[in-house]
This record gives sequence, C-alpha cells and structure tokens, in this order.
Amino acid sequence: MSQAHWTKFEKETEEEVKNLVKQISGIQDEEEQNFQLALKFTWSNFRFHRFLDANSHKVQRSVNGIYEKLMVHSDLSKAESWVRLTEEFLNSPLPNTDGTKTDVHHSLLDLLLHLSDSPLNSNYSETPRLKETKKEDDFDWCGYLQEGELDTGPYPDTP
Repeated sequence: MSQAHWTKFEKETEEEVKNLVKQISGIQDEEEQNFQLALKFTWSNFRFHRFLDANSHKVQRSVNGIYEKLMVHSDLSKAESWVRLTEEFLNSPLPNTDGTKTDVHHSLLDLLLHLSDSPLNSNYSETPRLKETKKEDDFDWCGYLQEGELDTGPYPDTP
C-alpha cells in the first residue's frame, strides 16, 4: 500500500497501530517477520471485523443509574458533575465524526463504563482478621489520682 497519498489521519493511524503492536507483542523491530504478521493481523481486524455498536439506550440507562446512585448516597456535587460532564462529552464534536451523540460517542462512553466496572467485578475474598484482644488495664488509677492528697483519716466528711 503506497503511503504517498495518505492523509494525515491515515499516517497517524498507521503509527498508532504500530505502537499498539509494539506494546502488546513486545517486539520493537518493525522489520521482524513476527512484527509484520502481528501488524497485518491487527489491520485485518480493524478493516474487516464488524464490532457490535454500543446500544445507546443501554449506555444512557447506565449513566442515569450512576446518577441515581450518587443522589441516593447524597453525593450531590458528584451527581451534578457526572450529568454535566457526560452531557458535555456527548454534545461535543469528535475528530473525523460528524454530529453529536453519535454511535462513536456512545461506544467510547460504553468502553469507559466497562473499564471502570472491572475492579468491581474482580474475585475478592476477604481474608479473616484476628480480633484484637482488649488489654486488661492493670494500672492503679485510684492510687495515681490520690497521689499527693492529704490523708484525712477514716472520716473524711468531718473537719
């Protein structure tokens, strides 16, 4: 494929795909046969694989659900920021994309929601903790507090 007539976007995409292959495969030499095979495989997936589009209604339900959860937990400032920032993102133009609230917007938001959900879906098992035993206080507080007091005898109420 001749690179002479490529647009700036195509050249940048080519470089980013090469960087992706380098990062994932660990192969730094672009001339190596395995690198070229991985690069062809990656381009093939980008060009011919049909990824499912994000369901915009499902993404919007997730966004609304997070908002409701923040409201229930009385995190009003976070809830307001969440709605404002997601709406701002959905209404902003993206490079090489016409319009707002497009499938690309919802796909990116869906990706971020899935990535943020990953820590919650991990297999967490609580390790049992040893209960702290309460130390018995064997300090003589009565003697300490009465230290320096005059001995008033057996009948302290009498002068």
